[in-house]
Amino acid sequence: MMTYSQAIEYIGSFSKSGEPMRDLVRFVILMRLLDNPHNKIRTIHVAGTNGKGSVCEYISGALKAAGLTVGKFTSPYIKCIEERIQVGGRCISEPAFALLCDQVRNAVITSGFEGYSQFEILTAIAFLYFEKEKVDYAVIETGIGGSYDCTNVITPVISVITTIDYDHTDLLGETISEIARHKAGIIKPSVPCVCSPGQHEDALRVISKRCHEFNSELIVPELSRIQILHMDITDCFFSYMGMNYHTTMSGEHQIYNAVCAVEVLKKLEIPYSNIFTGIEKSSLPARMEITSVGNVRCIIDGSHNPSAVRSAVKLLDIEKKPVYAVVGMLTTKDWQTVLDIMVKRFDGIIFVDGFAPNCVPAAILTRYAIDKGGRCTVETDIEKALNIACEKAGKTEGYAMITGSLYLASEARKIIMSKKGNIS
Repeated sequence: MMTYSQAIEYIGSFSKSGEPMRDLVRFVILMRLLDNPHNKIRTIHVAGTNGKGSVCEYISGALKAAGLTVGKFTSPYIKCIEERIQVGGRCISEPAFALLCDQVRNAVITSGFEGYSQFEILTAIAFLYFEKEKVDYAVIETGIGGSYDCTNVITPVISVITTIDYDHTDLLGETISEIARHKAGIIKPSVPCVCSPGQHEDALRVISKRCHEFNSELIVPELSRIQILHMDITDCFFSYMGMNYHTTMSGEHQIYNAVCAVEVLKKLEIPYSNIFTGIEKSSLPARMEITSVGNVRCIIDGSHNPSAVRSAVKLLDIEKKPVYAVVGMLTTKDWQTVLDIMVKRFDGIIFVDGFAPNCVPAAILTRYAIDKGGRCTVETDIEKALNIACEKAGKTEGYAMITGSLYLASEARKIIMSKKGNIS
């Protein structure tokens, strides 16, 4: 029997992406060897470029408020790997994680396949756990894409597609239409699909066509029925179709995520009072998360692609305060476009690297930003960079911000926790 540390070591023995998937055969075989746990639970399947984690949180929060037992499988994690697999808002325990990982390992050996990814192993553990816990619903977030994502073995009660934008273009394609085709791969015959409002017209065209071909009802929240009542950097109040809502995950993009969840929950016949409570109580780390270092307000945000950074900047512009940011990015992201956006808004940027194997070297980020007119420096130590940002923000009554990567956000969060003992 595995220990928890052996389970972590076992998962780490696989690559993050595994061998390229051109079909779902290897994962289907793995599921059969585990007695198809995914077929014994009701699921809600969520794909998209941005907003997947927030939509999953809103949906699971409201289902929990309605008294249902809810599983949630998301990625990546901020604090610990067990954060990705939750039931009732609680992470899977270390003993349960180790026990189920041992079951998956035995099935992997029997399958004869060697090209599994870390994500496939974790997905298998999640499905086993949700079956074991007899959840009423499991909210399942895709990893990358949709069509060939291993989570796509499920037949959900509802499919959800959040905002589609440019990301993982090396795997999903260079155009919005190509990316949308992968995401729309989660749409199943006669299964309703809820699509985020404000979707790119090319993406919506692909999604609509797929829904028509599969006789799937397409539900798109009406932008004209959304009214922002109040919004600042800490929270927002809005109405949708005449009903009021409040979320502490602020920004126009979060309103779109919330109404997407509302339509899913209405389809599941969840009462308005539970939907309101679930949305109001929903929160996620590193999504424009506000805390403090000393007397300085600090924002931890994992935005790592152009669309997400634009949304963050739009929210920052409400208060128009100076922002001094600690920024690091990965080579797999469109860091050039992200920096084009950042240098226009941030009053100072301290670039860092070393928080993940595939970081863009801070010196390269700095050279690019300087050429674009940015005010920036390099710091080899993340904690020192955070201290510099906080010092500058404190002198100008502005914000210190950590952004550019969820991996960086996770590292910075640990530093802030060590300074104050906890984090709000």
